[in-house]
Amino acid sequence: MANKRDYYEVLGISKDASEQDIKKAFRRLAMQYHPDRNKAPDAEEKFKEINEAYAVLSDKDKRATYDRFGFEGLNQQGFSAGNPFDIFNEFFGRGQGGMKFSFGGDDNDFDLGDILGGLFGGPGRKRSSRRANQEVIPYELNVQTEVDIDFLESVQGCKRDITLKIKSACEECGGSGVSKDADAQATCPHCKGSGVLIQSRRTPFGVMQSQTTCPYCNGTGKIVKKPCPKCKGKKYSEALKTFELEIDPGIESGQVVRIEGKGHSFKNYTGDLYVRINVKPSRIFKRQNNLIYTEVLIDPLKAIVGGQIEIPTPYGFKTIKLDEGTPDGHQITISDAGIKKAKSKLFGKANGDLIAIIRYANPNTYSKDELKILNKILEDNNNNNQVDNYYKQAHKEVK
Repeated sequence: MANKRDYYEVLGISKDASEQDIKKAFRRLAMQYHPDRNKAPDAEEKFKEINEAYAVLSDKDKRATYDRFGFEGLNQQGFSAGNPFDIFNEFFGRGQGGMKFSFGGDDNDFDLGDILGGLFGGPGRKRSSRRANQEVIPYELNVQTEVDIDFLESVQGCKRDITLKIKSACEECGGSGVSKDADAQATCPHCKGSGVLIQSRRTPFGVMQSQTTCPYCNGTGKIVKKPCPKCKGKKYSEALKTFELEIDPGIESGQVVRIEGKGHSFKNYTGDLYVRINVKPSRIFKRQNNLIYTEVLIDPLKAIVGGQIEIPTPYGFKTIKLDEGTPDGHQITISDAGIKKAKSKLFGKANGDLIAIIRYANPNTYSKDELKILNKILEDNNNNNQVDNYYKQAHKEVK
């Protein structure tokens, strides 16, 4: 993700660019870097990058998500750039909203999609055959969900079973949504079976025609008279499926895990499952990057005399020797007791440490004999006597 360029930078536009600015920039760059025209070694990669940027910035919702949360926000929504050539064809007239120009008769008509097909080495396709054969997927294939885990599970890694309702093409009708009866479908009376509606308007350059997908048959050219009795025309069925999710050690709250091929399916198309991990806060540990912090309460007398103490870590208790006279707030580092990740060849050690912060607790309750001993210690404490003498002498000088 770090290697990705900012989408606005890719299209060479500012962040307040208008819809027309985005289209204009895409039109110029897509034509410039199309692999069928540009034979430079990096042309195809640039072409894909340009199409991905346009797919996001031309969509108001995706653009808003990207502006606010960047690439991570799009990932969490399951964004996929798709086929760059589909985006290109859609924009330049091979998809919905394509343009056809007429200059005085049907023989002079030309389809921008046909021109581009010839220009880039691909055959032009008639609108009716394109619409009739176009696969329409009735739902989003990618699936998003969330999983809550404990702090220790995020440190050590864990597994979770996730049960979801997954959609797939109806087995009865094969995803058509239509009954198997011979008279289940009829030719759409609105588009006459072409799958598109044509609108014409006059311009100073002639009659310009625009085509849109027929809303009555959704571009299929047919209307359904008898829906599939099993799916009731929805084209799909739902079933509960359980997937095992393996969460790697060291995952952070908010990260998204992708399980390939476990989303919804429709005929030959399959989506992915995206799982957002929510880590519950711990009452004992706090995380900062690969470091883990914890506070250890000890009796002040223990800090004075020193000795062994138990320090909690995500991997169990660690016994350490406390030095005499350890002050409140003193930090003790336990190596490799923090977040453990794979070692990096470039940066060496990747495991984090645990930082234990010593905090004085309220003293325990002492017996009368113990209190006498403590009082005796205070009376014999030379430091205390020196302080008392210092203040007494200072008081005399003031008088």
